[in-house]
Amino acid sequence: MAIQKEVITTETGVALYPWLTKPDTKYSEEGEYKVNLILSKENAAPIIKTIVGVFEDNYKEQLKIQKKETLVKASPPFSEELDDNGKPTGNIIFKFKSKAAYKPAIFDAKGNPLIDPPIWGGSEIKVNAVLYPYHSPMNGAGVSLKIRAVQVIALVEGSEGAGRFGFGETDGYNVKDGIDEQVDSKVFDKKADDAVSEPKVVKTKPTSDGSKDVADILDKWGVKDD
Repeated sequence: MAIQKEVITTETGVALYPWLTKPDTKYSEEGEYKVNLILSKENAAPIIKTIVGVFEDNYKEQLKIQKKETLVKASPPFSEELDDNGKPTGNIIFKFKSKAAYKPAIFDAKGNPLIDPPIWGGSEIKVNAVLYPYHSPMNGAGVSLKIRAVQVIALVEGSEGAGRFGFGETDGYNVKDGIDEQVDSKVFDKKADDAVSEPKVVKTKPTSDGSKDVADILDKWGVKDD
């Protein structure tokens, strides 16, 4: 029996290594869209609960399909964020990705569609994704987070600007003066037929403030005893 796929929408987090407007082809010729999202434990807790539930169902189902008593367990699609000294920061990092054929829709904070905005690490975003259960002989049973759409709450366009060359702001030519109207019409004059349908959000309640114990969840990544 196929496991029903859950759909989640995160709270606002910080984007890390985003490849959201063009696929990353470093490790795959066809490429993939991806982003790591940093969330507080409190905001991460309900998502982790949903992921673990999907994983447990998938693991049990794969035991039946593979006709085995135990299976290899793939790494979870989340981990604790560590500081430079290797100590937990109190945040959780989620790993989202999708194949190059499935480009994620991108929206601004007001819900307007955007066309290839220059999203850099440090941008504040929300992510909508499908929890995709899988099994492979090499990696085992697991769950991946397939990106469907991203909402940009605060955009960071790049860490390297004119300042690093010693240039400051002054009066004179401003590239934005001549292109504002052009950009506005290009980005926002999209037909309704092109819009992505409103995603279904799975609402779950955290069992705690999230401080319990992502470490325990990671250590016990597997099925519960019935």
